[in-house]
Amino acid sequence: MCAGFLTSLNFTQAQQTVDSVQSDTASQILIPAMNPNGPVPPIVWAFNDIKVNNVSLDITSVADLQTMLGALQSQPPVTFASLPKNRFGQVYGTGFWSLKNPYWPPLPGNIYGADLWPLGNGNFILDDRLIDYDALQAAADAEAALTLTASPMMSMSMMASSLSTAYAYGNPVYLTNMVASFTNDGSITASFGIRGGTNFVPYNILMSTNVALPVASWNWLGIGYTSNNYTFYGQPANLGFYILAKPSKTMVVPWGDDFYGQCDIWTGITNAVQVTGGIEFRLALLNDGTVTGWGYNGATPSELVPTNLVGVATIASGWQHNVALLTNSMVTAWGDNFYGEINVPAGLTNVTVISAQALHSLALKTNGIVVAWGYGPEGETSVPAGLTNVTAIAAGGEHNLAVTNGYVVAWGYNGYGQCTLPANLSNVWDVAAGWEHSLALKKDGTVVAWGDNSYGEINVPAGLSNVVAIAAGGDPETDTAYSLALKSNGTIVAWGDGEVLNPRNGLSNVIAIGAGAAHALAIRTGPRMPVITLAPKDKYQVSGGNVAFTASGVGLYGVSYQWQTNGVNLSGATRTTLALTNVQAAQQTAYSVVVTDNGGMGSITSSNASLYLVTPPTIISQSPMPTNQVAAYQTNLTLSVTASAPGQLNGFPLSYQWQFNGTNISGANLNNYTLLVDTPTLGAYSVVVTNVAGSVTSLVWQVTMTYVGSYIDVGTLAYHLSTNAIGRTNGSVNMNIYSGWSSGAYSATNMGVLTNATWSTSFWLKGVHGLSATCVGFSNAPAGTGGQGPMTLVSPRHYLCATHMHPEGYLDAFLDTNNVIYWRKSVQRVDIGNDTSVGILDADLPPSVEIIPVIPTNSSFYIPANNVSLVQGIGMNQQKQIFGQPMRFSGTDITWDSSTTAPFGLTTNWNVNIVPGDSSNPTMILISNQLVLASHNFSKPSFSSPITSGPNYAAQFLTINQTMHFLSTNNTASTDYQLTPFSLTNWPIINQ
Repeated sequence: MCAGFLTSLNFTQAQQTVDSVQSDTASQILIPAMNPNGPVPPIVWAFNDIKVNNVSLDITSVADLQTMLGALQSQPPVTFASLPKNRFGQVYGTGFWSLKNPYWPPLPGNIYGADLWPLGNGNFILDDRLIDYDALQAAADAEAALTLTASPMMSMSMMASSLSTAYAYGNPVYLTNMVASFTNDGSITASFGIRGGTNFVPYNILMSTNVALPVASWNWLGIGYTSNNYTFYGQPANLGFYILAKPSKTMVVPWGDDFYGQCDIWTGITNAVQVTGGIEFRLALLNDGTVTGWGYNGATPSELVPTNLVGVATIASGWQHNVALLTNSMVTAWGDNFYGEINVPAGLTNVTVISAQALHSLALKTNGIVVAWGYGPEGETSVPAGLTNVTAIAAGGEHNLAVTNGYVVAWGYNGYGQCTLPANLSNVWDVAAGWEHSLALKKDGTVVAWGDNSYGEINVPAGLSNVVAIAAGGDPETDTAYSLALKSNGTIVAWGDGEVLNPRNGLSNVIAIGAGAAHALAIRTGPRMPVITLAPKDKYQVSGGNVAFTASGVGLYGVSYQWQTNGVNLSGATRTTLALTNVQAAQQTAYSVVVTDNGGMGSITSSNASLYLVTPPTIISQSPMPTNQVAAYQTNLTLSVTASAPGQLNGFPLSYQWQFNGTNISGANLNNYTLLVDTPTLGAYSVVVTNVAGSVTSLVWQVTMTYVGSYIDVGTLAYHLSTNAIGRTNGSVNMNIYSGWSSGAYSATNMGVLTNATWSTSFWLKGVHGLSATCVGFSNAPAGTGGQGPMTLVSPRHYLCATHMHPEGYLDAFLDTNNVIYWRKSVQRVDIGNDTSVGILDADLPPSVEIIPVIPTNSSFYIPANNVSLVQGIGMNQQKQIFGQPMRFSGTDITWDSSTTAPFGLTTNWNVNIVPGDSSNPTMILISNQLVLASHNFSKPSFSSPITSGPNYAAQFLTINQTMHFLSTNNTASTDYQLTPFSLTNWPIINQ
């Protein structure tokens, strides 16, 4: 019921207004609350079964009325504070009757917070004995009286509306604080507020100079929900009237998935006030209390909505069922009923809010109690015990939300946290639920979201504020989820996934939103311009093919189309589809469409869409760079290509075919290919990329193999052993640098064994520098040594060795890079500690006998020094064989665990245990084809202790240099040699 104040009008005028408003739009009724020209005609009371003090009263006469009122006053009224209220602070109810003035029609609400007596069925008697209505009317008249020079008095109409959107339009609202002033052109600037505020509920603000005109003829001024105070300029200077009314002349704008025609709205829907949608259909509630629908493969409204469904206040939709709240506070439902979706509980009355989703429904009663029905295996239809004072509800996929006292209560399935409320969530006045996510709209206009975020549906945009409505959509069949927010400026913000993220051109002045599975809806008012609901998209085709651009729009009076290219009309192109046949290069241009309202409400031009002719693909990049790829043994190597061509994702996809040594690889049809590196997979790889217009072949990757380990690049031992070792057969390598000699065969009297040995025609590692730096033996050795324990050259004249070796005084044999033996005598040696001795020869060796650089003092920055990480090293035994020697650098020592077999991808053929006589043999690192000296072996391992060690030469770098200087001076050497440090700058930094 509606009520309001009307001043400066006699009752006849007011009654004409009532009649005209009722005939134009349902529920818009203007009734004088206090008429200065006489009493209001008697009111017919129609309450049944009213009990006061347990005495039934049959109110059929004034005397009975007086009896009831007298009985009411014999007991104290219920306090206003103790009754359940909605989120606007008002008591739930449909009729509030004055005790002081029992002949008045029901008041719009208990706006003064008076105590009251409940009569049942949402009716109350107000204890308004202390309210001075005369004073209030005088104040209202004073506000309305605008003294304008040479102009009649302007009157103000204050009106309450009872509209049809859920728990929003039952609010009494009044125009108040009218202020007007003349402007220089003789018009009036009129300002007024809305008592109680609009609570973000959209109302049309209308104005007329003739109160008797139908509301449809009044001038539309704007939407009254952006603020509580309004100013309008250029108003007529004669008698003016202003009212709030339901939005009329509205435009429903659908967008998103249109597979079932969900976006193909019926022509002529011009008075919708609420929209909702399921999976395959959409509904709109009209302001005359009827419902229409569209979608579902062209189904007619009669197929989507029950015949003769009238008096509807609110609608809600699940996947395949619908629910309607009628103006008599009862509920009806229709659609699929596989799980009782439309089995409305018997006796369900006094409902003020409904909600539906998936396969179940909710209803909120005027007493703040929630009722649920339908599918409920996850507990979604089991309302929590004790849930009261509810003011808002939302049904989700398999969960529900309710607002009570500003807090949210959630129940049902919680597999994605949709029922796990964010901490400190309060001051909530509305909620919305999607398939597996939840939204809350706070009283400050901000939004909070939680639950599943597979599609970004709970990523509320930063700074989102001034929100007046929310909606959530999505379902598992469409594999999408999204959220919508309507702002007070009439714009929509969307987030999540799907086409609903792009509200269409011209979509502004929105007053309501609705969400379906993969489609969305909006109600727009104000500007009558049409809206484009489906913009044309870019098209791709081969030369000579056919394409079709498609667009659609909505307008109040239907729309017509005119296609253009570069702003010029195309002759005869006046349909929703622009068809082009036998397209050629000249038609590669931009196309757009002008959508015009057939009732003269204006036009709007779509965004441009372009035609692209598909051309053969081009390769943009290859990864890794298409050069020789050296990959570790038994590891995966992934080759990939990035290619592009117009249309590759728009109906003309690219295809890929990988090739090995020019032959197609079966099943290798992605833009990347991964191979397991081993001997059979070494060779040339390429990929052919093809589309309908042609093909292109990539550059070739030439894949080779290395046994490289964790920290090692292609210049390491494993690489050289696998590719350049002499005598390599099936992974087994005899690394003797010469044949026919062994330490046991060498003695001081058998020089010929060494001298006449058969040497390799090529050195044992091709291209590796530093191999000839190690002495192959020395003569006249003490008994039992047999020539073991070679020295390692660190200058043309200086060597390093273990302290227990005594080469001084003996001849030493060195093999140069040309297989020539050079003999030198060790003349002096100095022990410097940590099992390290520095010695000097009697003469320099030629450059063909290489010296070996030493790791520098800053090596700890490049080589792990934590005694945990292994580095691939090279060892050499007394048989002059080399082997993999994984080393750990730890301070002044370097350790080696001989039990570590097959280190860094090397097989056991590359693992050799140190034995007696191997001490002083060098341990080295191979970096970029250069051997770098790190240490020598100090001890041999045992079964119980497999760890052997040696000194870290980097830690003795300065001491070695000082000793070399002393030896050069003491032996009158012509050159004062020092160690050659090897820079590790270009080696991968591995100590991180």
